[in-house]
Amino acid sequence: MAQKEKMITRGQLFLFIIQAQIGVGILSLPNKLNETAKGGGGLSVLVAGVITQLVIILLWVLLKKFPGLNLFGICMKLAGPIIGSLLTILYIGYFILLGSNIMLSTVEVLRRWMLQTTPRWAVLALFSIMTLYLAREKLTVLARFYTLASVLFIPLFLFIIYGLTQAHLENMLPLLEKGFWNIVKGAKETTISMYGFELMLIIYPLSEGTDKQKLITVSLSNLFVTLFYFFVVSTCLMFFNSEQIKMIPEPVIYLMKSLSFFIVDRADILFLPIWTITLVCSIVSYCYAASIGLSALFRRKSHRKFTPFVKIITFMIALAPVTSVGIHLLDTASTNAAYLFIAGFPLLMLIISLFIKRKGSGLA
Repeated sequence: MAQKEKMITRGQLFLFIIQAQIGVGILSLPNKLNETAKGGGGLSVLVAGVITQLVIILLWVLLKKFPGLNLFGICMKLAGPIIGSLLTILYIGYFILLGSNIMLSTVEVLRRWMLQTTPRWAVLALFSIMTLYLAREKLTVLARFYTLASVLFIPLFLFIIYGLTQAHLENMLPLLEKGFWNIVKGAKETTISMYGFELMLIIYPLSEGTDKQKLITVSLSNLFVTLFYFFVVSTCLMFFNSEQIKMIPEPVIYLMKSLSFFIVDRADILFLPIWTITLVCSIVSYCYAASIGLSALFRRKSHRKFTPFVKIITFMIALAPVTSVGIHLLDTASTNAAYLFIAGFPLLMLIISLFIKRKGSGLA
């Protein structure tokens, strides 16, 4: 059972999930949604929010059936020491893969817009050292940092809101130009950009509140992220017309570059460092989850000693792709793995737990 001093509050749980969920994918999301759903891209985001909420409920039902256990504890209890250890190793690999992909994507964006002549290995090394320092700490320390980092959402909102002063609503119309089916297909692209909520499988037992209160808290996080994505995508779709946005792979940054304030000529120079803090939180969360998995696998109380190994592997995976094809392959592998580990395995575990209960094993 989790100890009281390790618990995070419901407010910290709310911000933790938000920081984990908002990732680098949103920077290119308006471009992808314009191609798939045109002006209906905002509707795709709302559909993705509903799908994400259904998966959150699935994970919550699984966690509720095993009070006080996180994902790795559930694997061991449900599948036994051998298969449970194998599942734990697979989930550790998944968290490392996701952390590597996010770190690589972040570094690639920074190198395209700010650090063109800086070697990739140097930027990756800096990110690895910075995230190692945080990921080896306790969950309460991470939660406090995420709370401080959440203040930076205010300038992010203000930057994007300023884009509305030059927006044209007619650029989004008609909303159903590409049809309802393409809006649903656009939701698939958005759902991929919103993963991170699955980390509730790790921190749920270390959060204060009843099961119902925790579900409401995580659901509110998902609502916040969905509305934030809707706001960003809609602003970009109104700021650029369809032909313009088709030629801009990262419209959110280009939107910032197009804006000029009284004393700031390029808002993107301010936007990117602020945005990077949010991505650091996301990378740290996956590194923390993988380290917790290793501590569970080797039956150690602390995850601190395992964090450097996780960071070294993460650095090597992020450094491996040297071409755009390799980077795309890593991104595709992460996407496909997310489907399996966020929805596939949890659903399978839930079904198995129901079957075992019916046989009278007393698991629940």
